[in-house]
Amino acid sequence: MDPHFCSHNKGRLRKYELEMAQHPIRARMCGFGEKDRRPLDPPPVVRLRVRDDSGEFLQSEDVEVWKFVVSATLWAPHSDNDRSIVINPNTLPSSVPMYTPAAPAATASVMSLSEPVKVRNLVGTTVSNAYLLKDHRDNLSIFFIFHDLSVRTEGQFRLKFQFTVIPSEEDPRAFVECVTWSNVFEVFSAKTFPGMTDSTELSKAFAGQGIKITIRKNSRGRVYLPRPDDDDPDDDDDPSAIR
Repeated sequence: MDPHFCSHNKGRLRKYELEMAQHPIRARMCGFGEKDRRPLDPPPVVRLRVRDDSGEFLQSEDVEVWKFVVSATLWAPHSDNDRSIVINPNTLPSSVPMYTPAAPAATASVMSLSEPVKVRNLVGTTVSNAYLLKDHRDNLSIFFIFHDLSVRTEGQFRLKFQFTVIPSEEDPRAFVECVTWSNVFEVFSAKTFPGMTDSTELSKAFAGQGIKITIRKNSRGRVYLPRPDDDDPDDDDDPSAIR
């Protein structure tokens, strides 16, 4: 069973339970460019279940889903370290060549005093609104879909999802009602990425209901063996790329 935590604050009539409906497995790192995206595969999907004050599950269509949101953050495999922020290696201090007018051929160097720039390691849309959709078994449920999340750096990670009810005039306070975690997944470099997996039945069911999820057929994994003069695989036919 997927790990999930529920809260039931005093005075509230509903209890929320969050669980993973689809875990990410792998991705190709997207690096530090601003346009290149390599989505997690398959796209993470979270399901919400709602109980009334008697403990009975409510029908999904009876729940006001418009005020529900789930946010995602990136963590280390053991859930003990937030990895959502990383330093851009291109901004680390380095020696800068400085040419002297008296001797153009001679060089000296100075150390850059600029502060390293911190950027998001988890990029894309990290907050999802609720969708009332049928899954691949034709069951109607409340889902949160993260179809364009990418990770800049390689390594092993897991995602933390937090569910919140949007505050209203009647209840202006916002609480994290539930938390759930994805399984550990791996982000590969361009040269070691084994390729995208086939689209899942759940992803296909959502795409058939108008959700913008890329559907792949007959995907085949690969082990890329680069040539000595090949610094980066050809992206022309790479379905992991979003431009």
